[in-house]
Amino acid sequence: MLTQTERLTLRILFDLARDDRPADLAVVAAELGKGCVETDAILERLAQAGFVDADRVRLTMMGLTVAVSAPARNKQRPRSTAA
Repeated sequence: MLTQTERLTLRILFDLARDDRPADLAVVAAELGKGCVETDAILERLAQAGFVDADRVRLTMMGLTVAVSAPARNKQRPRSTAA
């Protein structure tokens, strides 16, 4: 069973690919709000389970199946207060 953070990681990888944005360890870590060491460990666990290719920081087909079924992330950006 996947943890909430692991499911979120899959969704982040899906969103990055869908938005045609490059995915690497630093980008995924920033999106997760975690450090690179912790994010690398998450990616390795997901790779061992067959959900990601950790070396390429990409979803596998099995990971894609789980990611598309995960709830969309709330990616609201702060509103500008400039007039």
